[in-house]
Amino acid sequence: MQEKKMRVLFLPRWYPHRQDAMPGLFIQRQAESLTDVCDVAVVYIHAEQDCPNKLEVEFSEENQVRVLRVYYQAPSGKFPGFSKLAGFYRFYRVQMKALKSICEFQPDLVHAHVLTRMGFIALRYSKKQNIPFVISEHWSRYFPENRKFNGFFKKAITRRIVRKAAAMLVVSNKLKQAMLDYGLKNEHYRIIPNIVDPQLFDLRPERQNPEKKTLIHVSCFEDRSKNISGFLRAIKKISSERQDFQCLMVGDGPDLEEMKDYAGSLEIKDTFVIFTGLKTGIELVEIINQADFLVLSSHYETFGTVVVESLSCGTPVLATPVGIVPEVIHTENGMIIPTSGDEDLKIFISRMLDLCRNYDRRKIRADISEKYTAERVGKEISEIYRQILQK
Repeated sequence: MQEKKMRVLFLPRWYPHRQDAMPGLFIQRQAESLTDVCDVAVVYIHAEQDCPNKLEVEFSEENQVRVLRVYYQAPSGKFPGFSKLAGFYRFYRVQMKALKSICEFQPDLVHAHVLTRMGFIALRYSKKQNIPFVISEHWSRYFPENRKFNGFFKKAITRRIVRKAAAMLVVSNKLKQAMLDYGLKNEHYRIIPNIVDPQLFDLRPERQNPEKKTLIHVSCFEDRSKNISGFLRAIKKISSERQDFQCLMVGDGPDLEEMKDYAGSLEIKDTFVIFTGLKTGIELVEIINQADFLVLSSHYETFGTVVVESLSCGTPVLATPVGIVPEVIHTENGMIIPTSGDEDLKIFISRMLDLCRNYDRRKIRADISEKYTAERVGKEISEIYRQILQK
């Protein structure tokens, strides 16, 4: 007799929506990884400044996951303090209406993604339904380099929510420690990584081996966290000593044009540094495969999905000690840069340019390929659900 599926309600703060298919993509993949053993429903609320109606509702079934998206008009923002409070109140009312509309679903467990407001809603809803709730955190606001977790009341309510959760899931040990440093304690912290598809991110043996070495930088072009400006300064210094390389800057984001201008001012744009724009899917895989190594220069990361994607393609990685880097990078698949400072970046990029073609790309791929699959991550999460429900 087939085991009855657990009914799980996802309440994400970020999720792909009609204006942008990228936010919360890792949460969407996680929901879809559970469908073999769970009946998963997602309720996602999204504020839009230009929403044509007060409320717009979309329901769809996506890879066996039922998704309810509700769009609503965001406050005007003319009075920042009032607008922030009004924004949360409006969000809360819309969220609770959406939850009432799915009353027939009757979940066994609630899984909130990203604190604090989603944790608050999960706590309220779990009490009302008398079911446990779990939290997954993906946000980098707890890192001292970011300093975005502020406010006495926010910290107090977040501590209470985390303490009441049946389990606290985080993507890396780095994030767990940063949260514990703020007193966000829970007896059941678990490390659950992001999902990377090993069938898409695969080693392609037909790679070229040109005379010039190619390093790549893949990011969302947000300089505060990704340290793109520091990376460009390091490339400028290296270019004055050697010319046997080129760097591909892959991605799009809020600081893209500023970084293009900065590379131009350093006189490395279109010579040593080439901006490719956003690449996804097979295009991204092909670029990673043709590269000699990938560089992650970030000041902070909660996870670092591009590190796993690169290793899955057999491409070695040079990275600062952020996210999962200390857990996965070793002498046989790359190097760890001690700090994100300009001088350390320069020294280690130069060293990697000398050594990058000595790595065994097949071994790199073999060591990482099965560790971050949807099957494995889905199994880990569903086992956590089972343990909670058995209690």
